[in-house]
Amino acid sequence: MTRQEAQRQEEEEAALWVARHLDKAVDVTAFHQWLAGRDGRRELFDALWATCMDVAVTDALRAKDQAAAPPKAAPPRPVYRRVAFAAAAGLAALAAIWAWPELRFAVTPEQTFATSAGEVRSIALSDGTALFLNGNTRVRVKIGSGRREVQLAAGEALFDVRHDPQRPFTVVTDDARVTVLGTRFDLALNDARVDLEVERGLVRFASTSERQSAVLVPARHGAALINGRIGSPVALKDSAATEWRTGWLQAADMTLGDIVPRLQRWTDKDIIAEDPRLLRTRAAGRFRLSEPRILLESLGDLYGFSVEETGSAFILRKR
Repeated sequence: MTRQEAQRQEEEEAALWVARHLDKAVDVTAFHQWLAGRDGRRELFDALWATCMDVAVTDALRAKDQAAAPPKAAPPRPVYRRVAFAAAAGLAALAAIWAWPELRFAVTPEQTFATSAGEVRSIALSDGTALFLNGNTRVRVKIGSGRREVQLAAGEALFDVRHDPQRPFTVVTDDARVTVLGTRFDLALNDARVDLEVERGLVRFASTSERQSAVLVPARHGAALINGRIGSPVALKDSAATEWRTGWLQAADMTLGDIVPRLQRWTDKDIIAEDPRLLRTRAAGRFRLSEPRILLESLGDLYGFSVEETGSAFILRKR
C-alpha cells in the first residue's frame, strides 16, 4: 500500500467513526483502540468532527435528512429500521461531504513553525520539501493527499520544494499566492510589499485582490507585489536575497524603508524613523544583520542620521 493509499484509508476510517458518533452507535472500547492504533488519529478525528459541526455542514445534513424523511402521515416505522435508516443517511451524507476536496483538505492536520528574532531555522516537511525560516517568521503547513499549502503569516522563508506533479505546492499570504510543482524560491513580507525571488524552476505569482492575471516568474528572476499589483519580473545578478541564512544583508541601491523590515526580523526592538522622509534614503553595502545597532549606526554615519536606542526601539533622527 502506498503512502497516499494508507492516508486515504485513515481518512475513511475516521469518517466512519464520526458517522457512528453522529448516529450515537459507538463501541467505545473499539473506538479508543482505533485511536491508540496510530499517531495522528485523534487529531484527524477531531478535525473531521469539528468540520461536521460547522453550521453550514450541519444545515446541509439537516436538509438531506428532511428531504429523505417519510411523509408525516405515514405510520411509524420500527425503531430498528429508523436507526438503520438514520445510520445509512448519516454515512451517505458524510461520504458526500468527505468527497468534497476543500473539506478533505480542511481536516488535514496543520503544523505551525516559528522563529524568534535573529533565529534561522531549517525544517524538513513530510513530502521532502525543505523550509528555511528567517527571524521573526511564522508559517502554518498542511501536506494533504492532493495538495500542499503553506501560509506565510509573518517574516521570510526560503522554500526548496520537492517536485510532485500530483500535488501542487502553494504559499499564501494576506495579499499573494505563489504556486509551484517543484522549485526553490524565497518569499518575504516586507511591510506593505511581498518580495519573491526564484532560484530554480518556474513560479506562478498571483495577487489575492485579482486586479491582474498571475505572473510567471522564471529561475534567477524576482518580482514584487506592491499595492495589490505585481511588477514585471527582473533578472537577478546573484542570490543576495538569501544571504540572511548566513546573517548578512546585501543592499544594492536599496531604500532605508526596504532595509528596515529586513533588519526588523533580527531584533525585538521597533525601528522607528522620526521623519518618514528619511526612509527614502538610498543605501548600498553589506551589513551584519545580527548586530542591528552597529548596522544602523553605520548607515547613519554614511547617510546623515543618528540612532538612539531605548528599551523597546531604535529611533532614527535626521542630523
